[in-house]
Amino acid sequence: MSHRQAVQLAAITVVMFVNSAAFAQPEVIRCLPPDVPGTDLPEAVLTEYRAEIAAEFETYFAAVSTHIACLDTERNRALSEARVATEAYSAFLNIPPAQKDLP
Repeated sequence: MSHRQAVQLAAITVVMFVNSAAFAQPEVIRCLPPDVPGTDLPEAVLTEYRAEIAAEFETYFAAVSTHIACLDTERNRALSEARVATEAYSAFLNIPPAQKDLP
């Protein structure tokens, strides 16, 4: 094995180790959606608690805006991660195959 091949193999091993360690982590739920307030109550209850229910909806709409911003951030993070993975895979594909892998 040449020095260049040894260095490439070491680099691939490091990348694979780092990637496998990152992927081995449990999935983190990053953007939890808020609960939608319910209105499936008797009309008398809706009338009696109108102010409270309206406040719940106002809280929901503020929280859903934050949730959508979180989803946008997570989408950008995922796209960036995929770009890095694509670049790593491209670099991997540019490494010449070992003699044993050639036809």
